[in-house]
Amino acid sequence: MGADLDRRVVTRETPQEQPNKWRRVWSFVRARFDPRSHLGLGLTVRLILFGLAIWAFSGVLDAVLDNRTLVSIDRAVETWFHAHASPAGLRFFNVVTQLGSPVVNVLIGVVAIYLLYKRQYPLLFTWLAANLGGKIIEFVIKNTVHRSRPTYGAEFLRTVSFSFPSGHTMGSTICYLMLAYMIAARPGTSHRARFLAFGLGIGIVLVVAFSRLYLQVHYPTDVMGGFTAGFAWLVACGVTRHLFTEGQTYRL
Repeated sequence: MGADLDRRVVTRETPQEQPNKWRRVWSFVRARFDPRSHLGLGLTVRLILFGLAIWAFSGVLDAVLDNRTLVSIDRAVETWFHAHASPAGLRFFNVVTQLGSPVVNVLIGVVAIYLLYKRQYPLLFTWLAANLGGKIIEFVIKNTVHRSRPTYGAEFLRTVSFSFPSGHTMGSTICYLMLAYMIAARPGTSHRARFLAFGLGIGIVLVVAFSRLYLQVHYPTDVMGGFTAGFAWLVACGVTRHLFTEGQTYRL
């Protein structure tokens, strides 16, 4: 009786079943690149972008913790800006950097109230999750890495915090790129308007990132870390919204 219970049936694939298996694999791969499918090309591109962003962030983080080649470049860039920054340039970029904070904080609240008024609840949740969640992630990374600020930019710091990643760059990446997406994805938006929305959003992120270098309150790797971490989190929120809002549209 015990031998009967322990007996196992071993099955093998027949030659006819093997082609069927490969057809199923090919069918799955083809479906992932179907532009008409909700789980097709759009989702695949988002997942690829997320993977690339995580890979880039991990590379920057490893370089910061390793404290070698990129960090020596950080020091050289900081020294160059300290030697070449002009008083007028410092005043100008001290104004520009406000687009990262406090302007981003104001936009988060204004857009949230607007989406609540429009009853765009899934988009409102994604907006708040992306921006507020990004701030939490930034706080956790800063207080885990514990990187000190550059030497020369103390007068332009309004709060005491660690250097990696750049919070202004990370917050701007999430806020302005998501705002650009919301404008571009609105039904009836022209191709020109979409191009302008993303162009303006990317332009603001780049200017804010450069302002942090010019003011010498961040190293280049801080800025790169802020961008890659912010972009990865933004894409992750976009993937989540894409999976749970099939077929839904909105009007701003």
